[in-house]
Amino acid sequence: MGRLSFFLGIQVVPKGSDLLLSQKKYISDSPLLENLVQYRQTVGALQYLTLSRSDITFAVNKVCQFMHSPTENHWSMVKRILRYLQGTSHFVLLIQQKLAPVIHAYTDACSRSLTASLDDRRSTVGFAIYLGSNLISWCARKKRTISRSSTEFEYKALTDTVAELTWLEALLKELHVSLTLVPILWCDNLGASYL
Repeated sequence: MGRLSFFLGIQVVPKGSDLLLSQKKYISDSPLLENLVQYRQTVGALQYLTLSRSDITFAVNKVCQFMHSPTENHWSMVKRILRYLQGTSHFVLLIQQKLAPVIHAYTDACSRSLTASLDDRRSTVGFAIYLGSNLISWCARKKRTISRSSTEFEYKALTDTVAELTWLEALLKELHVSLTLVPILWCDNLGASYL
């Protein structure tokens, strides 16, 4: 089979009993985008679209991470999002007038080992909050902290969601919308649920 020298865009150079891993070729093959203003303006417009299009929140979050030095590859990702939006421009966010005064929240956290960015090794969390069947708040963002276990990481994601729920409850109270039940928070981690 031979010696491993290049794998998944990473150059492998043996040095004694150690290995040197280099992504120099990847960096040099992806020249910096010349028109930074166009990239930033387009990504800014995409951020605005996330106000009513929760389906692009994660993808837009991803391209926002490269505002300081976007490459041609990043610009290709932005163009892919734009093509997706053209094909799904008929998608709408439905807000129903008759709503059950019950809040349901769903939260998820993707651990470092599964989805961490190779650029900064930080993981992503997200939540979606519904009033009745109406999606009223959502988020996808990177966490600034590192956790020792998936339970701890999911629990930290739950705290972000609870903070948003607390704010929404106060807002609804101010708008004289009374909730019939305590908000229900769903999580896919059994350990975090028990805490």
